[in-house]
Amino acid sequence: MIWWAEQSGRAQAERAAVSELAEQNPLLMNVQWRLGADFQIAADFDLKVGERIIPLTLTYPEFFPDTTPSIVPRDGVRLSGHQYGEAGELCLQYRPDNWTPEITGAMMIESAYRLLSVEQETGEPAMSEHRILPAQQARNAVFRFLYSENVWAGLLKVDEGNVVDAEIQEHYFSGVFAAQLARIGSADDYVWLEPNRRGYGASSLESKVVRLPEVASVELRTLNDLTAFLEHYGFESLIDELLQASGSIGVIIFDGASIRVSMVIGDVGSRKLINYEQVFSEIDGVRLDPEYARLKAVSVAVVGCGSIGSKVAMHLARSGVGRFVLVDGDVLASGNLVRNELDWRAVGMHKAQTLKARLQEVNTDCEVLSRTTVLGGQESGGATSATMGYIANCDLVIDATADPTVFNLCASIARRAKKKMCWAEVFGGGSGGIVVRLRPGIDPTPLAARERIEAWYTEQGVAWPENNASKPYSEVDSIGTPLIADDADVSVIAAHLSRFAIDLLARPESTIFPFSAYVIGMAERWIFTAPFDVRPIDLGPSNDWDTEVQEGDSETLEKLLADLLPGKSDAS
Repeated sequence: MIWWAEQSGRAQAERAAVSELAEQNPLLMNVQWRLGADFQIAADFDLKVGERIIPLTLTYPEFFPDTTPSIVPRDGVRLSGHQYGEAGELCLQYRPDNWTPEITGAMMIESAYRLLSVEQETGEPAMSEHRILPAQQARNAVFRFLYSENVWAGLLKVDEGNVVDAEIQEHYFSGVFAAQLARIGSADDYVWLEPNRRGYGASSLESKVVRLPEVASVELRTLNDLTAFLEHYGFESLIDELLQASGSIGVIIFDGASIRVSMVIGDVGSRKLINYEQVFSEIDGVRLDPEYARLKAVSVAVVGCGSIGSKVAMHLARSGVGRFVLVDGDVLASGNLVRNELDWRAVGMHKAQTLKARLQEVNTDCEVLSRTTVLGGQESGGATSATMGYIANCDLVIDATADPTVFNLCASIARRAKKKMCWAEVFGGGSGGIVVRLRPGIDPTPLAARERIEAWYTEQGVAWPENNASKPYSEVDSIGTPLIADDADVSVIAAHLSRFAIDLLARPESTIFPFSAYVIGMAERWIFTAPFDVRPIDLGPSNDWDTEVQEGDSETLEKLLADLLPGKSDAS
């Protein structure tokens, strides 16, 4: 798109406005119009500011007049305190955050003159409404140190004039080294400990916290600058340690008003200094409902770590669930990446084990037990029994397998242990899915609920499509062939299942959902009239969650114990 070809009248008006400004103001000189890179219209011109002649270029962007033109120095120098980079674009009165199409290039030139003339007269940067966000400030920083109010409070615990051992956690990710203070003091006798430790396999680095006795405003660019600074405050022993160490040592200098973070690296005799850009990582407040605080004490079993299960587990970890049992005997294939929460790092590895690592990247405090048992498969009785025991000890059982055999086992566990249960299935072809939650004593038992759902399907009087599209996985995927559904389709169903799970855990005595089962449409297919067509299913009253006690069980049990415990006189 070439704006000046589509709006030639506006282009001529821009040239006329600049020409008129030059005629009225002798401070604007030598205007030369040209086509720049990518057919952008540009105007080279000179501004007379005091005794200086400043060469500048006005360039109209591709999406003008909906976006702002830029003015940059032609000779590649820094002209102002309001400039992006050493020789970049001037930050003027008219910017992307206040731009309107009525503003012209001539008005931009006038703004540039006002900026440069004010700074020429005062020798100080002009007043500015421009606010640089922390993320903008750190944009080009390869080494970043993240801190929060909690870190600041920890540093205040160090007595003035002292040097204290510390630990920094750092990892390299996406071209950036990101570090944070993990501990102040020794591992056995710490003064402060960071509750939110880093994931992604962060490395631990030996560090020192230096608490200055006074506020010190000084720039430390080199190792010589640092050693001279430390010597001034009498920290000679720390200087020797930094220069003679064989590895990296972090140095955090805190004066009660500011933080400076550096890393001394290299071999003895060729040590050098790396400085970190400080990034405040606690800009906004709490984002989760206060009710979610109780999730830290609950445990959830996620049976099936495929496309649905992996997403639900991640939702719950982000919501603050403190303990997980992950069960899946399968290995992640490359084809799974189109829908699974895991990435290429996990291909060829067991889903349950790698999902454990992924959860702890997001929620470093959560405890995760992963089991690679194939429930309902050819496993030892001991392994299956142990896995079922771990599931039964959880507060919530989530079946994300869409496998009838596994469902029956999860249903048995939930009923016997009287535990809440959720499950979901995605319908083939991206047509929708179903989510279900069950509460002991309130909703039907899992097997009864499944029967009532099947009856509801039949009552709709609409047959499944002949090509099996829209049917649940459990009715179609008998030979292990994956059904067609993209990540967005699966994510919709997973998110609804996660909302059910969170509601059960965060509001154990109440609920925001009037029904315990919903079919969710995402296409005009089967019973659905349009995308986002949601149909609730009334599962009816609860049936008996108690295990049925058969007549004569007590006598039979006594006889069984007598047989198992020979020589015991009182089997009862």
